[in-house]
Amino acid sequence: MREQNHSLNFTFGKRAKDRQNKTQLERVYEAFRAKPMTMLEADKETGVMRSNICYHIDRLKAENKIAVRKIRRCSITGYPKVQELTANPDLFPQSNQLKLF
Repeated sequence: MREQNHSLNFTFGKRAKDRQNKTQLERVYEAFRAKPMTMLEADKETGVMRSNICYHIDRLKAENKIAVRKIRRCSITGYPKVQELTANPDLFPQSNQLKLF
């Protein structure tokens, strides 16, 4: 029998997947940087599925590159309590907490 090297195929597939995710991450980040919107609105604008956008938003929140601007009604579904997100630092909400140091 011929031996097969599965590690090469696994590595190649992982690299391709990483490139695809990076592209989606960049598209999501640029969309939120251009204008504040909800996840569903970003889905419609970028073509990236909302479940993937949710994953990317978690990553961006951990890096403090995206913030919730306000809670408002969704322009697509009409649901009254959705997060409007922004990646533009000029539009980040100001903290009400007093600075201690």
